[in-house]
Amino acid sequence: MTQDEVIIIKIGGSSITNKATEETLNQHAINWFAKLISASVHTSFLFRDKEEQEQQEEENHATNEKRKTKPKFVVVHGAGSFGHHSAKRYGLQCGKSALLKGGSLSPPTTAATDDDEKCKSSSSSSLQKRKRFQMEALSKTRHSVQKLNAAMVKSLLDQGVNACTISPGISLPGMRAYGRSCGSSSSSSTTTDTNAISGNDGSVAAMELLCQSINEALDAGLLPVVHGDACLLDENHAGILGGDTLVEGLVSSEKMKESVHKVIFISDIAGVFTSDPKINKDARLIRSLKVDVTTGEVTIDDGDGDDAAEMDVSGSSHAHDVTGGLKAKLGAAVTAVQCGKEVVIAKCCSTSAEKYIQGESSSAEEGTLISRKL
Repeated sequence: MTQDEVIIIKIGGSSITNKATEETLNQHAINWFAKLISASVHTSFLFRDKEEQEQQEEENHATNEKRKTKPKFVVVHGAGSFGHHSAKRYGLQCGKSALLKGGSLSPPTTAATDDDEKCKSSSSSSLQKRKRFQMEALSKTRHSVQKLNAAMVKSLLDQGVNACTISPGISLPGMRAYGRSCGSSSSSSTTTDTNAISGNDGSVAAMELLCQSINEALDAGLLPVVHGDACLLDENHAGILGGDTLVEGLVSSEKMKESVHKVIFISDIAGVFTSDPKINKDARLIRSLKVDVTTGEVTIDDGDGDDAAEMDVSGSSHAHDVTGGLKAKLGAAVTAVQCGKEVVIAKCCSTSAEKYIQGESSSAEEGTLISRKL
C-alpha cells in the first residue's frame, strides 16, 4: 500500500451516538475511533512535532513491516441521534430511496382551474406553507448533524490529526439529497424525473465538486470528515443525503475512482448476518459475500451451501433511522465493488475493525468481506 492510496471509512451514526436518545454522543466510541485514526493514518496528516511522529513510527513499525507506508483516509459519518430524530419528526425522507422508488421530486400539481382564482390562491398558499415547512426541516436537521460533526472533528484534533469538516449539503451547487443522479450509477431506478435520469439536474457535477474538495484537502495534509446531511431534494423539497449514499458517490466519481483503494464500513454490529442479530439470537455472521459486478447480485460465500435468499437485509432496527440501515449499506458496498474496490463491514470498537483499518485483514476474527465474484 502506498500513501497515494485512499481508504474511505464510513462510520455509522448508530455507532457514535445513542440513537434512541436525541442528540446524545457515544463519546467512548468517538474517542476510540479518533485514537485509531491517529495511530493508522500517514504522519503527514498529524500536527505532532517531528520527535513525537518518529516515536509513533517506531512504536508501530512491528505491525507495519509489510506495508510501505500508512494510507490516507477519508472519513464519512452518519447522523445517528443527531439528525435522524429531527428528520423523522418533520417527515424528511432519504433522498436516494425517494429517487429509486420513483417518487415525485417536484411539487405536486394542483387541480385549480383558470376561472377559479380562489382555489388557485388557496393552493398556492398551501404550497408555500409546505415549502417553508420543508426548509425549516432542512435547517434544523442540518444544524443538529453539524453538532455531531463538530464533536468528531474535535476528538480527532485532540489526537493530533489535522481533521477538517467538508459539509456536502447546500454548500455545493446542485447537490441533492439523492447524491448522484441515476443517470450515472442508478440504472435500476424507476423515477420519472427526466433531469435526474439524464444527469442534467447538476447532481453529478456537484458530487465531482465534493470529490475535488476532498482531494484538495488530502493533498494539503488535511483529513476530510464528511457527514450525512440534510439538503435539497428539489427547489421545493428537502431530504436526507445519507452517509452510504455519499460513499456511493465518492467511489464512482471520476475524480476519486482511481485513488480509492478500499471502503471500510464501521457499524454497530460485527458485519452482515443471516438476520438481524439484535432480534434473532440464532443469526449467523456471514464472513464473505460475493458481488456479480454485471447484475449487482449478492451471494453468500461461506462454503456451506447457503445462498443469498437466507439474508435478511430489510432495514435498520433503530426506530428513528430514515436512511435505510443495512440495506443502504449493502447497496453502497455493491457499488464500491462494481467500481473495483475492496469492501469490509466491521463492528465499532472491535479488535477486528482495528485490524482492517491498520491493514491486517488476514488476522481479523470477525467482519464481512465483500468482493467481486469471479
